[in-house]
Amino acid sequence: MYIPHKDEFMQMSPWEFDQSPNGWRKFEASREYLKAASLIGDYIKANRAKILHPPASERHTGINIMHFHIGQLLAFVGPEYYPEAIEAFQKSFRERAEYWNAYVSATIGFLENDKDKIDEAVRTIEGSQEGDKRSGNIGIVMSFKEALSAGSRNYREAYIRHRTQG
Repeated sequence: MYIPHKDEFMQMSPWEFDQSPNGWRKFEASREYLKAASLIGDYIKANRAKILHPPASERHTGINIMHFHIGQLLAFVGPEYYPEAIEAFQKSFRERAEYWNAYVSATIGFLENDKDKIDEAVRTIEGSQEGDKRSGNIGIVMSFKEALSAGSRNYREAYIRHRTQG
């Protein structure tokens, strides 16, 4: 897939590439989700060491969050990409991150049309002793649950719905 100025993206710090509007998010903003997902995958391959071992002076982002973003972008395209999105989401679990892992599980549950998986994630987040429940994206998880209950399988709509309400 052709990506203009790809070399410039590959030279960015992991934080700038993943978290700033100057990295892959440029393509998300124009709804070029497959291009953005491809670019993240290429960035991970080219910069794995830099992502895993950033200089102490740089802000850090994890390789797992990049895999999550790949999954999100693929899910935004539609159900035909859900199997690939699930593969990417499965690479985004983290050690000692109960809220985050529950959110990832709920996301996969939505794509699999598995209400039980989403309910388990809700119980995990609500029953957790970790701090702020919003860090478990409880609002998004509840939006997934509501969407499935209403018969919707559109990930983008379920995700955006929460973002515009909350």
